[in-house]
Amino acid sequence: MAASFVLSAYAAGSCISGLAFGALRLNLTLPKQLLLASIATATATLLLLVVYDVLTLSASVFVAGIFFAPTMIVTMGLVEKIVPESKLTEGFTWMITGLGIGIAAGAALTGWVIDEMGIRAGFAVTIVAGGGVLLASVYCYRLLQQRMALQTA
Repeated sequence: MAASFVLSAYAAGSCISGLAFGALRLNLTLPKQLLLASIATATATLLLLVVYDVLTLSASVFVAGIFFAPTMIVTMGLVEKIVPESKLTEGFTWMITGLGIGIAAGAALTGWVIDEMGIRAGFAVTIVAGGGVLLASVYCYRLLQQRMALQTA
């Protein structure tokens, strides 16, 4: 039953931020928005270091959920701008497939780590994954900026 509260907190954070973010008109490029969203996502995973019960876990994942929807919105925007129109469906499919694979692999790895080493070690998997998201966006930032410039030229 506790898991339902935790998952609901994540979904609520994502829903609220998705609605709010969708209403904004930011003057930042999509690559810069992705970089900022990934910084926020990686930072939000650090809240797991202070979790000690279901309430603090729910609060932590609520904050993490806040950054999920904007990150997905920005990513969809990048796909829409970078992928040629004739390949747009394929581009979105690859993005969603990659997300699903990452979620499934992360859940499997985290479950195994928790079984072998305990809950705190499972949180470490999430923190490392958040760092991976940040590293990937930093690595791809210039490439995305260049691709966006080519699309607007």
